[in-house]
Amino acid sequence: MSSQPHVILIADAVQQTRNLIADVLRSVGFEHIVYANDGRELLELTADRHPRIVITSSRLPELSGLEFTRLIRAGYKDVPRQLSIIVMTNTSTLDFLEAARESGADELLVRPFNAHALLARVQAAIEHPREFIDSAAYIGPSRRRKTIHRPKGPMRRLVDPVGRAAGGADWVSAPDREAVRNCVKSISEMTQGLNSGERLKLQQIYAAVNATETLANDTRDAMMGAAARSLGHYINAIGATGVLDPEVTTTHIDAMHSLRLLASDQHQQGQTLIEGLRRIVDKKLGRTKAT
Repeated sequence: MSSQPHVILIADAVQQTRNLIADVLRSVGFEHIVYANDGRELLELTADRHPRIVITSSRLPELSGLEFTRLIRAGYKDVPRQLSIIVMTNTSTLDFLEAARESGADELLVRPFNAHALLARVQAAIEHPREFIDSAAYIGPSRRRKTIHRPKGPMRRLVDPVGRAAGGADWVSAPDREAVRNCVKSISEMTQGLNSGERLKLQQIYAAVNATETLANDTRDAMMGAAARSLGHYINAIGATGVLDPEVTTTHIDAMHSLRLLASDQHQQGQTLIEGLRRIVDKKLGRTKAT
């Protein structure tokens, strides 16, 4: 991504988060970066500095990221209503996704995310802006995107939205089962040969697992989401300095592949797989219950 003269405004209450995002942006040539640590400052700087992109936390003191988005879309001072807004969130529930969609957010970043995901959203906002819709029912970027520039590398499928099957809801061209399959494949590749102390790689695996859960939720694949959530729970429990047990990761990855192949009437088989994953995680974490 080449250097751009665009101003990017980062809004988050945590200074370390702001700095980390800025470091990633500067690494690809963005130098005009300003910061806000609460909603009041975010509004003031947006009006004064005229940023090309705002990257804001959904939970910002004094004004949430979605409240800010709604204000801009409705018309705030002389700020262009088409301002590109990327919202960061810890919440990947369908209710939140729908609320973000209706507020007029351009892109979402579900924490924890990596540099690839951040840059994919920024590049999409600059190089592939959505058509802006101004109607009685909705004001904001079009919620349908057919194509998007796809960065190269093993995380490509984890960070890019792809088209949903016909009849599905539109939200950032939400992912389908093929995207979930590629996520599982990426997790499998990243867990191979993981050694003790590889904190960064473990964090990347955890981010990939969370991305898989988000994609599964978007496609209403509750079983796949539960499997990813189980593995994410295990990784979070062992901590950044822990070592993944190959039995746990292999069992989860095999289960995910199996769940992908189950027909819609094989709910019981899926439930059995999920219960097995929960038992193995409880056992490895020393929480086996007496029966």
